[in-house]
Amino acid sequence: MKAVLVFCEGKHDVVFVERSLGACVGCDRIKLPIRQLPSPFGASDSVPLGLIATRLRRFAVEDLALHEEGRPTPVFESVVETPKKDLMFVLVSVGGKGKTKQALRLMEYVDATMLSDDFDIKEHTAAFLFDANKEGMAATIAAFRRGYGAYFGGIGAVGHGKWNQTSTVPVGLFVFHGAPGNTGTIEHDLAPMVQAAWRDRYAAAERFVADHSKSGDEVLKSDGRRLKAVMTAVGQFDNPGRPLSTVLGRNGLPRAQYESSPASIALAEFLTATPWPSGSAVTSGSGAATGG
Repeated sequence: MKAVLVFCEGKHDVVFVERSLGACVGCDRIKLPIRQLPSPFGASDSVPLGLIATRLRRFAVEDLALHEEGRPTPVFESVVETPKKDLMFVLVSVGGKGKTKQALRLMEYVDATMLSDDFDIKEHTAAFLFDANKEGMAATIAAFRRGYGAYFGGIGAVGHGKWNQTSTVPVGLFVFHGAPGNTGTIEHDLAPMVQAAWRDRYAAAERFVADHSKSGDEVLKSDGRRLKAVMTAVGQFDNPGRPLSTVLGRNGLPRAQYESSPASIALAEFLTATPWPSGSAVTSGSGAATGG
């Protein structure tokens, strides 16, 4: 079996990836307990607790204040697999585009663990998903090369939607840039999907934000934040009080929106186009499975 580590900025980005892979490739969650996940992420003779559980146990939860997050960042959020069960995607929330050191520490931990050859996972790669933000796509790509180049090596030609064979493992980069001028965020790709699903509610939520926001409000500090507020408000009818990640989840945004979204399709194609070091292929199956 092979694994792609997918580093995302935040939780609703993870949900977008998970549901896009479900709708466009047929992936579904691996619902096993952590110890039963394919090794080394789950347990094995050489890693009795498994990579994920070992990392969680090393985190000094007792040193946290009660109001602090109880899990270390980056966070392993979920694992999904293709219908043929020969490829899995390990979805990780990094906590923001600027968390380079944290992402690399986790990558180093995974690479070091994978040096053994007695695991279920025989090959792994790393994909990084970032927003272009107001800096734009070119600046985001350049920052990725600067921040990650020293560890991986060989990413001088990396670009949006592309994979590079590096001195460690193949590395890919995907930049969300839904706004005109390549300066957007994942919210600019999500908003048309939410609007198409709930047109009247979306229009009403836009009016509410526009009519009741005032100068200095967080919702007006970027278009991405405004879109988050609108989409979260739209989703409250089915998921009252729940965050955007739930609004976009299986009990929220309909699967059909992911099936037809250009961003979902492009992302799924990118994630399944990994150039495996061995040259062997995996079979992603069709999008007809129950995932997504």
